[in-house]
Amino acid sequence: MMDLNRVIVLDLASLGMGEGPDANRFNSVNADTIGHLDASYADRVVVPTLIDLGLGNIRWDNPLAHIPEVSTSRGFYGKMCSKVNSASVNSGLREMFDFNASTRTLSIFDLLARQFNNVSIIASFANYLENQNINNSVQVPDDSKAFIELSNKLNSQHDGFIYCQPPELKSYAKAKDADGYVRQLNWLDGKIQSLCETLEREDLLIITANFANDPTYQGQQITREYLPLLIYTSSIEHGRSLGIKRSSGVIASTILDVFGLYDADTMENPSLLHNLEN
Repeated sequence: MMDLNRVIVLDLASLGMGEGPDANRFNSVNADTIGHLDASYADRVVVPTLIDLGLGNIRWDNPLAHIPEVSTSRGFYGKMCSKVNSASVNSGLREMFDFNASTRTLSIFDLLARQFNNVSIIASFANYLENQNINNSVQVPDDSKAFIELSNKLNSQHDGFIYCQPPELKSYAKAKDADGYVRQLNWLDGKIQSLCETLEREDLLIITANFANDPTYQGQQITREYLPLLIYTSSIEHGRSLGIKRSSGVIASTILDVFGLYDADTMENPSLLHNLEN
């Protein structure tokens, strides 16, 4: 049984893993954020940390040319479908961080705070995040500031939940600036390496994206794609495949499980915590 007391979610909003199973319903046929960047920019996509964590392994069924699979990954890896019948940014956040309880849908931000867990949000703030009932929220204008604030939180908040959404990737995606997107993804990879080096054995890092937006795909601001799922803890030397999940709500269930609040009888999505322990 792992002894975890802090969860960090790094939300690389807009980073899609390829056309989702219902892409045709969302005008997203052939959308593929990571695949198109890999094909169009070849060796200009330099993300050794994400590769080491298993990013290329996510695409075992449709391999990437320049983001390879690794035989032994540092992280657990998989991909998730979007279940919500909407193509808005806020709906992706709600699916990932709300959960269906026996009486109503709740946000894990609110629930954890009510249970006296430390909860922090670092983001540029979409409306959904602004409305969460927590005290520790920091608005950031760019990715550099996001990681400065994340470092500060890691030094001062030694338990609970920290959510960080660096804002620049999604801005480049919205502007359909694939060149800028690649540069920023490379920059983020270096920051993720530094982050992994600073984490304690009781930390669980989840790297994901609450929505996809292929910057090479003209016309659509939100593309219906699989979403990445990378999980890392220094207490486990090597990860493995988590497969394909039917909803990004598995992230909420996993976080609640870490803090002893997961109820398999009333919650719709399974926790992944047991996959990391077996």
